[in-house]
Amino acid sequence: MAGKPADYRDVHIGGLIEERRLRAGLSREALAGPLEVSLSQLGKYLKGANRLSATDLDVVARVLGVPVGFFFEGMPGRDVPQPGLSDRPQARLEALEGWTGFAEAVARAADTHLDEDRRQTLGSLVRAVDHALSGPQPFDKANVSGPSD
Repeated sequence: MAGKPADYRDVHIGGLIEERRLRAGLSREALAGPLEVSLSQLGKYLKGANRLSATDLDVVARVLGVPVGFFFEGMPGRDVPQPGLSDRPQARLEALEGWTGFAEAVARAADTHLDEDRRQTLGSLVRAVDHALSGPQPFDKANVSGPSD
C-alpha cells in the first residue's frame, strides 16, 4: 500500500533541508548516510518528489542542528494555528525591542535553532549579559544596609 503522494508541503520542506545542508557545508553523502538512503532517494526528498517520514525528518533536523518545527515555519498555505488551552504564545526573540547588536545576533540564531523553552531561557541570559556589557549602570537601589565589615 502506497502512502500519500508528495505535495507543495514536501517541496517546501525539501527546499529548507537543501538550504540548511548547503549553509552547513554538508555533502549530500553526509546527509544520506544517517538517513540510510541512496543519493537518488535523498535527491527526491530534497526536490519534494517523495515525502519524508516523521522519523527521517527528526534525523535530518538533528544532523542539521535545527528543531523539527523549523521545517514547518513559513509553510505556504498553512493557517496560523490557534493556541490550545495549554499553549502560551511565544514571541520570537528577535522581534523584541531594545536589543544591542550582540543580543540581536544571538536572538536571531536562537530563533532559528532552538525550541521555545530553550529560546526563552537563552533570551533571559542574553539580556543579562547584554545589560552587563552595555557599560556601567547605576545601582537600582541605594545601599541602605551600611558598609560591610
